[in-house]
Amino acid sequence: MRDLNFVGKDVPRVDARTKATGEAIFTVDLALPNMLWGLLLRSPLPHAKILNMDTTRAERLPGVKAIITGRDTPFTFGVSHMDQTPLQTEKVRYVGDPVAAVAAVDLDTAREALGLIKVDYEELPAVFDPEEAMKPGAPLIHEGKERNLAANPVYNIGDVEKAFKEADYIFEDRFETQRVAHVCPEPHNCLAIWEQSGKLTFYYCSQMPSVTRVQLSKALGIPESKIRVITNHVGGGFGSRATSKFPMDFAAIVLARKSGRPVKIEYSREEEFIWSTFRHKFIMTVKTGIKKDGTITGRHIVNVCDNGAYSDYGPVVTNVGGAMQGTLYRFMNYRYDGYTVYTNLPYGGAMRGIGNPQVHYAGEAQLNMIAERLGMDPLELRIKNAVRSGDETASGAVLKSCGLVECLEAVAEKIDWKRKRANPLPNRGLGIACGVHFTGVRLSPGIDADFAGATMVVNDDGSVNLATSCVDIGSGSSTVLTQMAAEVLGIEVEKINTIFGDTETCPMGWGSRASRNTAIGGMAVVKAAEDARAQILKAASEKMEVHPDDLDIKNSAVFVKSAPGRSISVADVVRFNRYRQGGQAVMAKAHWDAPSQLADKITGRGNFSMAFSFGAKAIEVEVDPGTGKVKILEVAASQDLGKAINPLGAIAQIEGGVHMGLGFAMSEEILLDKMGRMRNNYMLDYRVLTSLDMPPVSSILIESNDPIGPFGAKGVGEMATIGTPDAFMAAVHGATGVWITDLPITP
Repeated sequence: MRDLNFVGKDVPRVDARTKATGEAIFTVDLALPNMLWGLLLRSPLPHAKILNMDTTRAERLPGVKAIITGRDTPFTFGVSHMDQTPLQTEKVRYVGDPVAAVAAVDLDTAREALGLIKVDYEELPAVFDPEEAMKPGAPLIHEGKERNLAANPVYNIGDVEKAFKEADYIFEDRFETQRVAHVCPEPHNCLAIWEQSGKLTFYYCSQMPSVTRVQLSKALGIPESKIRVITNHVGGGFGSRATSKFPMDFAAIVLARKSGRPVKIEYSREEEFIWSTFRHKFIMTVKTGIKKDGTITGRHIVNVCDNGAYSDYGPVVTNVGGAMQGTLYRFMNYRYDGYTVYTNLPYGGAMRGIGNPQVHYAGEAQLNMIAERLGMDPLELRIKNAVRSGDETASGAVLKSCGLVECLEAVAEKIDWKRKRANPLPNRGLGIACGVHFTGVRLSPGIDADFAGATMVVNDDGSVNLATSCVDIGSGSSTVLTQMAAEVLGIEVEKINTIFGDTETCPMGWGSRASRNTAIGGMAVVKAAEDARAQILKAASEKMEVHPDDLDIKNSAVFVKSAPGRSISVADVVRFNRYRQGGQAVMAKAHWDAPSQLADKITGRGNFSMAFSFGAKAIEVEVDPGTGKVKILEVAASQDLGKAINPLGAIAQIEGGVHMGLGFAMSEEILLDKMGRMRNNYMLDYRVLTSLDMPPVSSILIESNDPIGPFGAKGVGEMATIGTPDAFMAAVHGATGVWITDLPITP
């Protein structure tokens, strides 16, 4: 490979200045002339029939411009299942289920109007525990969903019972994880406008504008050509903004159509905690067979996911957790039984790792427990069983690149694992864990596609307009895509303007999900850039009378390889190519679908991702024996990311992932009362780690150079969180001698 000028370099984020100065415009910043404010009326009961609703008094209130009920929103929507309507007409299924919406000239008027709407309910028996909800006789939340099951994903690979018979030991343990909030800096919000032509423009803080347009088209029954979705800068996503999935989104659209004016709905911080989605609660039983020498023979995991009242991503997160546990170690006998269970509680959604952090916590925590029971070093136990490049795993993943062992060895060396284990100090403990996550994904049932798009125009001045289907939700994806375009084109990063988030100016793609922007989005950018580069070289060859193969581009100039002093600027080439009879603009496009496959519907096996990222965490803690307070002394975090396109950005992603993982491990939890209402819906009470709480984090980049990804790159963002609570749990055990199997681990 030739020397790289931009890829692999520490390039500052392309949006850093606009965000640091406050110049960047987020959807929450938008306000339009004549705009109305919308609010939703929500159920005070967790499960009840709606007997009657009277909006007469609210309609007469001055300043109220539109009121809608379920009769105005008869359509269904959902991510995994179409099991939800924006406003309920027959019954409510959790405290907060919306039944009506108001648009008024200001928020005070809208709030007053909500108080004037009268709703009569008949309370029904409710169920709040997923294991209780599965039992015979439990209240049925959705008609036809026996045992309240929304989904039952199963992986049945090899012969687990035979594997247990061949094992010297069989260990079975139970683990539980809690509900965790996304805590995005920008609360969820949207702004809907209907034009006289019947076209909808929807300003939306989305991770996936193209998919949002598709979903709106299906729900509203209007062509996609009549819908424009615009996403501005996005104040964090972490999965919470994947597709259009909140009742407020549809309420804003219908209110705008009914009132004939723009309608905006936005959550306060309190409402963001209560009404947006969160990481699902999992209850997991892990049964593992293992030989005396530490060889894992097989594993069986049973996972009960608290879906809440509606599905959203619940069935998906239950599925993903199962798939990834069959991808980390070399055992080939594996069974996973997932149960996504409806309860009369708020519903969860996608969150960084999409179910994988929860199941990894259980699997890795148990492996640490097993190591102690066998008297083995948990590091050596992992290395012995770790997958390697070239392996085909139990889940069917084909590992074309794998740096798992290198990741484990790197964090062990950084934290001085062997010396500290050999010389333990009082009240101190070490913990280690590892993990795997996909780079893009297609899982059954699903659409058999995992693609991204890019278009490129080279301007008269030699600058480039790059439009991508990938949305930068704060991860820095626009920067790495810009770097890759610059590398291929030979044009400086500063001359490339990367845009995203507008369905009318950007190509279609899956947006930001599944750690796919760098690799899948990057491949689309590289393909488009290669096309544009070829056009530039062809035009330059005509002007310079030199064969294209004898030319190269660097620093925005085309030069003759054998005589670098003979050159012409890219700008001159573009103008030459455009302004002549029969001329052409330099424009390119690419649509790239990742080479993966849907898994087998029976066994769950399949090579469901183009590549897999691996990582490891090692943590040292000190525990005060009197108070139980944990002080984290050091975190070593390694990641096999294929190729670091922007090492500076990758390190930031890892540090952010560790921060989220530590919050998951030790402090963050959505607390509900007996009716399912959140009790700690303020930043003072919801314990996100501050900068003062963060320990030193050593980020170690392992480059395995994947043969498919652009320049060898794989995903980063989600794997950065995985393994952190698992290592933390083991470290606390090392300091206290106690295994705490439910999260969070608090004093």
